[in-house]
Amino acid sequence: MSAHPLTETPISPNKVALTADEAARIVENFIADHLGNLALAGVPRRIVFPIRALWAVPIAVAYPKYGLAGVIGIAAVDDELANIVAVTPIEDMQQAAEELYAEQKTEIEAALN
Repeated sequence: MSAHPLTETPISPNKVALTADEAARIVENFIADHLGNLALAGVPRRIVFPIRALWAVPIAVAYPKYGLAGVIGIAAVDDELANIVAVTPIEDMQQAAEELYAEQKTEIEAALN
């Protein structure tokens, strides 16, 4: 497993905590840049540590007319800095998406026809 370096530039620190929608939007931008249009951000969940808070945002794959195939990874969005501080490696998410497609290929292709 190789780690994918995060190159996103942090937004200036927030005075107020991010909302779930803002965290999801940050992850959607990451997805658009790195994974393509079949991946999407799931429902963010806030995790509070003694020194910091993060939003854990699942990354899922879905197909037109079929819907959600499953979760392929997760991104952690820093609540204060409003940027992604950790993410499942891109290669791992791509492989998970391929595995989900293979498992559900018959149903996905039937939905497309």
